[in-house]
Amino acid sequence: MAVRMLVLLILPFCVFGQKPESRTYKIKKVEENLVTIDGELDETIWKQANPVLLDYETNPGNNIKAEVKTILRMAYDNENFYFSFEANDDDPDKIRAIITDRDRLDDNDYVSIFLDPFNDSRRAFFFSINPYGAQEDGFYDEQSGNSDLTWDAIWTSKGKLTETGYSVEGAIPFKSLRFPNTGESMSWRFFGFRAYPRSLEKEFRTIPIDQDNNCLLCQADLLSGFTEINSGQNLEFTPTLTLNRFDENLDFPNGSLQKGDVETNLGLNARWGITTNIIFDLAINPDFSQVEADDAQLDVNNRFALQFPEKRPFFLEGNDFFSTPLNVFFSRTIADPSIGSKITGKIGKNAFGLVYAKDRINNLILPGFQESKNISVDENVSNFIGRYRRDIGENYNIGFLYTLRDTENYYNHLGGFDFFLRPYKPLVIRAQYLHSKSSYSDSVTEENGISDSDVTGNSYNLNLNYETRNWEGALIFENRTSGFRADAGFVPQVDYRRYRLYVERKFWPKEVTWYQNIGWNAGGFRRESTLGVLDFEGIWTSAYFNGPLQLNLWVNPDLVWQRFNATTFKLPRFWTGFDIQPTGNLGINGWVNLGPAVDFVNTRKADNLQFRIESDIRIGNRIEMTLNHQYQRLHLMGNTIFTANLSQLLAAYNFSTKLVFKTVAQYRHTLRNPELYMDEVNAVDRSFFAQLILSYRLNPRSVLFLGYVDNLSGFENTFSNQQFELERMDRTLFFKVGYAWRP
Repeated sequence: MAVRMLVLLILPFCVFGQKPESRTYKIKKVEENLVTIDGELDETIWKQANPVLLDYETNPGNNIKAEVKTILRMAYDNENFYFSFEANDDDPDKIRAIITDRDRLDDNDYVSIFLDPFNDSRRAFFFSINPYGAQEDGFYDEQSGNSDLTWDAIWTSKGKLTETGYSVEGAIPFKSLRFPNTGESMSWRFFGFRAYPRSLEKEFRTIPIDQDNNCLLCQADLLSGFTEINSGQNLEFTPTLTLNRFDENLDFPNGSLQKGDVETNLGLNARWGITTNIIFDLAINPDFSQVEADDAQLDVNNRFALQFPEKRPFFLEGNDFFSTPLNVFFSRTIADPSIGSKITGKIGKNAFGLVYAKDRINNLILPGFQESKNISVDENVSNFIGRYRRDIGENYNIGFLYTLRDTENYYNHLGGFDFFLRPYKPLVIRAQYLHSKSSYSDSVTEENGISDSDVTGNSYNLNLNYETRNWEGALIFENRTSGFRADAGFVPQVDYRRYRLYVERKFWPKEVTWYQNIGWNAGGFRRESTLGVLDFEGIWTSAYFNGPLQLNLWVNPDLVWQRFNATTFKLPRFWTGFDIQPTGNLGINGWVNLGPAVDFVNTRKADNLQFRIESDIRIGNRIEMTLNHQYQRLHLMGNTIFTANLSQLLAAYNFSTKLVFKTVAQYRHTLRNPELYMDEVNAVDRSFFAQLILSYRLNPRSVLFLGYVDNLSGFENTFSNQQFELERMDRTLFFKVGYAWRP
């Protein structure tokens, strides 16, 4: 009802902003095979193509003259879109770049092109290249203002360091893009971008940015003259072969490792571009196992499930079609499907997506007001997700979503609508209403203490964001009833209302000299049950400074009240953190949290110390390492309740941008004082995880992986007088190969 009233009040007064004046550039069409992608800008076409200068420094400077010259040129033939950048530098020795795997260009010099083929200012693909030709691609979503690197396209790139800077070339097959299915001449929105990391990290663009207008793509230029382009048959078949051997200690911590059988898995992924703007994906008996390990997270003294990112290619293609304000479709809930299919597309102002998958296991989050629980039921489950969005004008759209998960003894239905509205440049309004109905089997309800097997619930979200160059603010309201379930998504908490308000002021120097900007923000929040019982509320203020050596320093004192198990705790806390990149080969970041916290296991207030420190190290132009350590300690009247340590090493040797050797090592150590716990606990828990991978990526879907995984655990229990040092629980050897064939 609140959302409905807001819409009725706002819509009559909305005057949608007009597009700013955009420059139009004519793109040149060339004969096929006239461009060789080698990083050398010696083809005749680059002398004939219209040059587009990246003349504007848009960060930290406010549309001032770029201090170095960068030229973007573009062309196309019947099959590919071509682009090149000539990036000059007054001091080429300061260029920061490394031979690296795809999507790892942070802290590198690189250039990008953003393309909005539908010319609707909703979404843009971007393609980035560093001086060694390493790729990064993804899409920019105008509604959220976020860039998503999970989308991967098949395209070609090369780069070369020169005496005056560097140059790059890229070729993007039209098969890898989506664009309107029309025989008429098309105009695409575009802009060029250059990252220039030095003591201050600067950004250059081909367009000036009105930073009081939070619609970035509305300000892009136009690239006209696309005629007679198509994606041909646009068929892609990717057969995969996976060999896997899993050795396990079935009697852990006693016994020994038992050698497993080698399992062979054949699968097929197929992709069909039905038209240039409608894509169908099919996966038959796919190996959806995730090859690379997730980043480790501390899970001590947590109440709710942890979320890890999706990395599987089938789900990443077109994933943005299913995004909504609340994460009600999270594809990692689909764990081991025997078949999966998906169709996504956009026709005019109508965008849609459908997903169906048959999963061999039913993974569920049982949410609550103060905690959640993960369970897995050994049963086949069908998953269906449907999404439709209608664009209205330049600044408004409405969307509808439906999800279904069901088995013979269980189902979860969810449906609702959402809208996005930009009544004027700095203000964005997002809202969503959802209704769910669920029924659980008797075994699930009995084993997990669920009082009623049939539940229904509702969710309301309202988010108002205001952002200019100097000011930012937000007003957020959420309401989820106790019976709300989003089993196809990631929603670990229900039965609450949440309010949040904050305001931020940013200060910029009149001329960018030795620092970038400073600012402060303040706000308040409250989370309570739907009956008005407090869960979490507080106020905070924060100040930050962005300066030389890419230093970002912030301090954040806050005062919160948290209620748990019918007890309210007052918790004054202090946070501080930093991020610094003194050279291109070294980056350090970290944070510290001091003050009291709630010991959820024993329902009491304790002194908390928590920190994280991370270092990114590059040796030469081929070796990358990330070292991080997380620490948490709870203290009670001078006695330690627990200390938890988590150390992680990620290292890579890049033979080339395609051939990489990686290693991951994670060590956890938790030390507890059993005398300070009400229930029996281990005095010590240890675990060690190691992974070695040799990977070759011809492109994102033509891959070869050879890997080894080791998993060890140990513990000490004073009650049972048992003690085990690190013992191997299991190990895995795997080989995976896939090849994307485009007829």
